[in-house]
Amino acid sequence: MPKPQLKPQLQDGQVLIGTWLNAASPEQVETIGYAGFDFVILDTEHSSYDLASCENLVRAADAAKIPSLIRVMANDPVHVAKALEYGAQGIVVPHVSSGQEAENTVRNAHFAPRGHRGAAPTIRAAHYGQLSWNDYLAYAAKNTLTVVQIEGADGVTNLGEIMAVEGVDVIFIGTFDLSDSLGISGQLDHPLLLETVGDVVQQARANNVAVGMWMPTPDKLGPWIEKGVQLVTVASNDMIFGSGCSTYLDQVRKQIPSIE
Repeated sequence: MPKPQLKPQLQDGQVLIGTWLNAASPEQVETIGYAGFDFVILDTEHSSYDLASCENLVRAADAAKIPSLIRVMANDPVHVAKALEYGAQGIVVPHVSSGQEAENTVRNAHFAPRGHRGAAPTIRAAHYGQLSWNDYLAYAAKNTLTVVQIEGADGVTNLGEIMAVEGVDVIFIGTFDLSDSLGISGQLDHPLLLETVGDVVQQARANNVAVGMWMPTPDKLGPWIEKGVQLVTVASNDMIFGSGCSTYLDQVRKQIPSIE
């Protein structure tokens, strides 16, 4: 079965459920895929692994037929190009706060004439030269997903100019960083954060731009999906693993007779 492509699914209005990978573990990538998640984001911003480690993580995602995105450390043309050359379906760029930064993101992710991504026919994404270059150019133009993260008050203020950039596919709301920027760090239920996130979602949907967001647990995602959030990430591999460990340990302890 071929690996699904995220960009056409979002264009069709589908809701996609993914999670973040904070460990350089191909086994965990495969497990996330086999569990049924729609995509995985390989996080080089807040994890202990670097961009070079992502190549084998993308291979693992391909083996499990799960699309992968890579969050780069910074909006750098070399970082973005490498992420796409490894075979990720798209890039996630943190802390985009202006139209110019969004324009730079799109140009870094696309070949000429839309962008200035470096061209090399022997990259993994082009099957090391076994795929015709014209076919790869067509594939990249159709399927490369460009995700910009709104994580600060400046990004919210400049949302209109960010969304106006041709080639921005997803506005992804970084709820935790945004709470910090608003002076309510970590308070994900704070009315100010909820109002701000709601405004971002409403503006993006009104402009036909897909919206993504992260939540630590799945119980409060429903209302946001109803409001139009499509690219949904819940928790991360380590949070899910930790929760599973606690659940299993509690079940084991309940089987141990209490000693009077």
